Amino acid sequence: MPDMSPGAALRQLRQAHAGLKKTRQLIRMARENPESAPRVLKAGWESLARAHQTLASIPVEAANDAVMTQQLSVQRYATALLVRLRRISRREFTEEDALDLPEDEDELE
Repeated sequence: MPDMSPGAALRQLRQAHAGLKKTRQLIRMARENPESAPRVLKAGWESLARAHQTLASIPVEAANDAVMTQQLSVQRYATALLVRLRRISRREFTEEDALDLPEDEDELE
């Protein structure tokens, strides 16, 4: 398998970030409909797992400054989502859960 280029790494990281954003939308749904919490928790966990697999699959050869910055962004977003998934698993819904996550990676940098 050929080595991954920085451009390919950035594309994969952006796809992972997009998947996490979809999970964010599901969290809003769980807050509005607590019965959906188990389904949201499962989908969110799978999204986090995929994002972490993507992060771990990037070789050091592809890790330029832009890639590392994007990795930081995805990791921060994933951590924020994990906090909210934990609250969902505890059935601790707060108004801020859907509101305090940045809309995109530019707000995280």
